[in-house]
Amino acid sequence: MERLEEVLRLFERITKIPHCSGNTAELRDFIVGFVRNFGYEVEVDKSGNVLAKKGKGICFQSHYDMVCVGRAPEIEIVRENGYLMAKDSSLGADNGIGVAIMLYLISQKVKGEFLFTNDEEIGLIGAKNLELKINSPYLLNLDSEDESVYIGCAGGFDCKITYPKALKKVYGTKGELVVDKLPGGHSGVDIDKNIPNAIVELLKRVKTTSYLKGGERRNSIPVRAFSCEVFGGSEEIEVYDDKYIEFLRGLPHGVLEFDFKYKIPSKSVNFALLDGFLALLSARANSNEKLEELKEYILSKTKGASVEFEGEYPAWEADENEFSALLQKITNSTPKIIHAGLECAILKEKFKNVKMASYGPLIEYPHSIRERVKISSISNVIKVIEKLLKEI
Repeated sequence: MERLEEVLRLFERITKIPHCSGNTAELRDFIVGFVRNFGYEVEVDKSGNVLAKKGKGICFQSHYDMVCVGRAPEIEIVRENGYLMAKDSSLGADNGIGVAIMLYLISQKVKGEFLFTNDEEIGLIGAKNLELKINSPYLLNLDSEDESVYIGCAGGFDCKITYPKALKKVYGTKGELVVDKLPGGHSGVDIDKNIPNAIVELLKRVKTTSYLKGGERRNSIPVRAFSCEVFGGSEEIEVYDDKYIEFLRGLPHGVLEFDFKYKIPSKSVNFALLDGFLALLSARANSNEKLEELKEYILSKTKGASVEFEGEYPAWEADENEFSALLQKITNSTPKIIHAGLECAILKEKFKNVKMASYGPLIEYPHSIRERVKISSISNVIKVIEKLLKEI
């Protein structure tokens, strides 16, 4: 229990330091100061990645930015029914628990390497631009979220869609139609959980509108959307052409293909953002070949609009190796693939000979104000890591 409470204490300290994606300097400085205090060599690159090292063996890796929803970065931790959660905000257990575990291992002067990557949640920016070199033969990513051993992950891209301005004039009075306070969720791991999308739900109800806006961020299922709807009246108002509304209703959202071997989606699209004549979809697939298929499918659904693909990152295709096999033996589990981006996909391209796996505690509803982490699961992860260190 002492080990667990120390990890929880470190995590709580992390939550008191603002570290929303794109605004992580304060937490980075804390991490650097912490690891130096325990005598580790520290390197920081231009993208804000931090590498602490004392010998080699396993490189532990977590990202230290978080998705801020609700009141975040003001985070008030609540313990309830065996879980940690936050009051009216995202918790940042994704990936703050991984960071806290790594800091705990450092405080115990564990030999190895510790890679803290920056701005994962806004396009794996830190990993993509990593200038630091690891020397360990194994890497354990601590960013997966259900106490399973992961050996692969989805790749993805964002699709920016610009529709040519299409307006008509009607007579009426403006009012608001709002869809709000939906559960939200992660655009990858939660895409198959029947969570309603605020933009999609709004478009089912829109009739005559002069403006549409919805969504919070690229990698979340939208919580809120609104329409400036036109009702009966005498004022002349420019509104969206009916063809544009039908175009929006035809954009894909949800699971497009399922992988029955690993029991997860293999292709999906999240209708993430809408602002006037600009829409953004976040797409994921479990192989690079399927990513290309997704692009072709989206192009077939967006004829008449300008389409740009951006922020692409590769899939980490299933990779069973002696390191993941050892983890499976310790945890008595079978390997999985996650329908979300893990930095292993990027890091594997940079360090081709390093054997990788991903493992982490049970985190539910990440990227939302319902985010919570199971406390006993954190304890289990610590025990597994200690067994792993004895083996390697």
